[in-house]
Amino acid sequence: MTNLKEMTRKELKQYILENRNNKELVDAAIQESLSRPGWTTVSADTPLEEQELILKNALKQDQ
Repeated sequence: MTNLKEMTRKELKQYILENRNNKELVDAAIQESLSRPGWTTVSADTPLEEQELILKNALKQDQ
């Protein structure tokens, strides 16, 4: 069994891509990713311009 807690974010992304047809594995990897600090959540009713700004800032921090 794969230990998702030991994976880096990059490894989790790759794991999700490699297992995209297995909902259970993908859900587990997404839950692990969401449990880590630094995750940004944006409400669906946030204006598009504000969403773009949030995304740009998040991408800068991820580099």
